[in-house]
Amino acid sequence: MEPVISWLLDSDPAIRWQALRDLTGAAAPGVERERKRIAREGWGRRLLALQDPAGTWSGGGSPDSGLYTPKWTSTTYTMLLLRDFGLPATSRQARKACMRLLDGGMQPDGGINYGTWSK
Repeated sequence: MEPVISWLLDSDPAIRWQALRDLTGAAAPGVERERKRIAREGWGRRLLALQDPAGTWSGGGSPDSGLYTPKWTSTTYTMLLLRDFGLPATSRQARKACMRLLDGGMQPDGGINYGTWSK
């Protein structure tokens, strides 16, 4: 095995499952088993542990309760990062955050905005 592939496989589950899928030709069940580890280990677990009981990250101190601000640490950006990590859509914590994002940003015209609009 190439040294770079070995290095990727010796990494965080967020990297490992993608390396298995894209570079080694591993069977789908093994790839999915590795992907499910994202919520329990490494970067994914660390981010999920920072979610507050309301289902947000960086909430409370911003006008939108942490849905979009502060930039890069808000719920929106944390969820984008977890998506890029490959966190499965079945994650209870991800679903809670998605509901908060939808509930907090849905506009009367059907759009989504996390700015100054309020209900």
